[in-house]
Amino acid sequence: MLDVAPHAAARAAASDRLTISTADEGHAAGLRALIADALAHEGQSWSNKPPLQAEAEISIDEIRALIAAPRSRLLVAIEDHTVVGCVLVTRLPGERCALGLLGVDPSYRRRGLGARLIAAAEHIAENSFGSDQIELCVLAERAKLAAYYARFGFAPTGEHRTVPLADATMEFLVMAKPLTAPVGV
Repeated sequence: MLDVAPHAAARAAASDRLTISTADEGHAAGLRALIADALAHEGQSWSNKPPLQAEAEISIDEIRALIAAPRSRLLVAIEDHTVVGCVLVTRLPGERCALGLLGVDPSYRRRGLGARLIAAAEHIAENSFGSDQIELCVLAERAKLAAYYARFGFAPTGEHRTVPLADATMEFLVMAKPLTAPVGV
């Protein structure tokens, strides 16, 4: 279990029953259900994103592959034997990691669980992968989501990434955060 909660909101949300740990095969079905539910309710959240067809978004096999990937760590938040959150940390080339797949059960939103998961991801990136920076990608039109990550110290890098789709493209804003304090601070 990781006990990482440097942000005030994360400390306020700490629960004796909630744990964050590395996901294993036994969590795959719960993670699939969490991701499907989170995507189905996303239009009702602060992002104002329309609901997605979650069944087409991620499969159990894809989740198992993420759990087994040697350059990634999928973290899972569990309360009362139920998966209520997750975040993926992936080691990138250089001294960087990427944060992705941050998901919180809709009934657990606005309680600081996202903050705890971000803090846990930063801890893994710095202490397990030896990274000095963590980055993430946000859909360019999701200004509220970018503002959410900015509250945790992520800032736009100026880099944009475009992902071509069959009938459109998706434009992402890259945000990053240093993980170690600069010398002399």
